[in-house]
Amino acid sequence: MKKVIFIFLCTLFAIPVLSQDKFIDRFTLRQSFQSKNDKAEPAIFTFTKTEDKPESWMLNAAIGYDLLKTSNAVLSVDPYFEYHKNTFIDKVQDNWQAGVSSEWQINDLSESNWSPILITALKYNEDVIKEITSFQGNIYFTPLFKGKAKDIRYFWIPNNLTDFWNLFQFTYSPYVGFENENRIRTENDSSKGSIYRLLFRVTSSITLFPKNESLKDKFEFNIDWQYRNDFSENVLDLTEREHLYFTTGFNYTFFSSTDGKKSAKIGFDYTNGENPAKNFEKQSFCALNLKVKL
Repeated sequence: MKKVIFIFLCTLFAIPVLSQDKFIDRFTLRQSFQSKNDKAEPAIFTFTKTEDKPESWMLNAAIGYDLLKTSNAVLSVDPYFEYHKNTFIDKVQDNWQAGVSSEWQINDLSESNWSPILITALKYNEDVIKEITSFQGNIYFTPLFKGKAKDIRYFWIPNNLTDFWNLFQFTYSPYVGFENENRIRTENDSSKGSIYRLLFRVTSSITLFPKNESLKDKFEFNIDWQYRNDFSENVLDLTEREHLYFTTGFNYTFFSSTDGKKSAKIGFDYTNGENPAKNFEKQSFCALNLKVKL
């Protein structure tokens, strides 16, 4: 575990230092590859150690390398590695996955008023706790429209920034899509099989005081609500077809690059529900986290 923490922290500090290198610029550090690239959540890290109790820690992080960054602005292809571990909770999460993710903006917004965004991934997934190995895939859709100069009249348009005077800036992103999980190795025969899921997800962000030079981009609220339905499966020990997941947080940003693509935050998060795509079982918890996006 200490080696994992050491490697993770080295990555946090090494990428900004070497950011002038074009090779390093192609790497990205985020929480997962389930979101639109410019809406990706930051990686999360928390660690505690008390005198009389064993250490507890949480790491939700993904690192990817964009193969097409310098050649195509509307298509990205990222080989990536993702790791999710949480020992703060009763039902411990220990999941890693490796694969290839892509994001494709189909239309050029200089020639069209909107464009579908397709987010796809193929990955190898390991649930260490339940000893389940699987191949997984997903395809998500979200719409992108031409900007409306942050006009409050168009707050309802997804993936569009809106200023509510000097109080806050609002944006939200809806996703619909499909996921599949084909289990190739399990501890118990009753866990074998294939699962096909429908996904509906909404994320939103509220940033406070967008026109105040000293406070803008410092404080934000985030919400992530996800609904999954197993519309087809042949796994005997599955007991529920519907899966709800909700997390919300309040963050303080203490570092941000001029282009806003790199940031470091301290945040307080509340999570409730289950996310089978990351082998997170149904439960709830609160945590104070360090959050980094590069």
